Amino acid sequence: MITGTAIVNSGCKLVELKMPGEPMAKEDFALRTQTREFANILSATVQRAADEIARDSEDPEIRTRSMQWKIGAASTIRSATLRSSPTLAIVDSWAFCRQMNQFFENGAGTNLFGSHQALAVTQSQALETRLAKIARTWVPSSQLSKMETFLTEYVSSFPLRTISFEREPVAPRWEDFQGKPVSIVPAGTTSEALSDFSDRLQMLGQQVPEEVRWRLTLESEEMERGLARTGVTLDRLDEAMKRIGDAATASPTTISNAVNELRVGFLPVLERLQSQWGTTITTLQQERQALALNIASERAEVMKGVDQQRAAIMKETQEITRDVIERSMNQVRALVRDVLFYAVILVTLILGLPFVIGLFLGRAWGRGMLVEKPATTEVISPQRT
Repeated sequence: MITGTAIVNSGCKLVELKMPGEPMAKEDFALRTQTREFANILSATVQRAADEIARDSEDPEIRTRSMQWKIGAASTIRSATLRSSPTLAIVDSWAFCRQMNQFFENGAGTNLFGSHQALAVTQSQALETRLAKIARTWVPSSQLSKMETFLTEYVSSFPLRTISFEREPVAPRWEDFQGKPVSIVPAGTTSEALSDFSDRLQMLGQQVPEEVRWRLTLESEEMERGLARTGVTLDRLDEAMKRIGDAATASPTTISNAVNELRVGFLPVLERLQSQWGTTITTLQQERQALALNIASERAEVMKGVDQQRAAIMKETQEITRDVIERSMNQVRALVRDVLFYAVILVTLILGLPFVIGLFLGRAWGRGMLVEKPATTEVISPQRT
């Protein structure tokens, strides 16, 4: 029974598994999660504000700018928050929010939305305040002061100039400010790595299709406006040709004057139409190339993250395997040692116990015979004759 119990206990210990690995710091994991949640909040907030501006405005230019605001904000905040380093992600996101706030409030975008400009300013200020609260909650105070100093210098040196939000890269500026490269955060445990990969796929799956749809809508509106201008030009051409026909019927001598008038009035229109059409085609090609580059960069970022997480998972799996093998061998050696120990005891008992019992019984029997046997002397009396 003792041997069987030891085997059962040892067998139970052999199936114990632990998940090795270095988990991310609590602050880093929370900061990464909060920053990526903020990216979704910013995209949704900008989308609602831009749709409200477009809905309440009759100006096609303002509608176009509202669409450009949604595209630029979603693309920029996604690139900022999907960085591997949570600290760099919060710095990049915070810098963009402050740049957008200044752009609409007192920068190059102060008159983009006309009477609806206050809505863009209010929403930008609210988004920056919300992200600053996240940073002050999870970033250490010593690092937070450096971060705010860097943001002040960066935003004043590199303000936004257009609604498409072309920006100076933040990562090299942050490294120069700190005087050292950005520290690489460990991949963490398997669950943390899978959570990171899931967040990236979810963000790309939600935002990229919407961004593509917005870009296509913007380009289609530009083409519709170009076609409308072309229709006006054709109407003018038809009117001019009609005047030429009437003049030819009434007086052939006035045809040359009408032709000259048509040449002077219509040829510049055709040149402007050709120029506008070429500009539209060039813009469409540039936007398509920019979208392709953006998708390619996002795909490269996701594949890089997948490779890093896969390497971390493989490393973790190897550590698990080594740990299991080592623990199993230790348990097997302990089990064999226990089995041999109890086997020796059992053999000793089986072989030695009869000998010991016989020895003790033999000694006891010998002592008993000596005590019970009396000492007698035989006396032979002489016979009488």
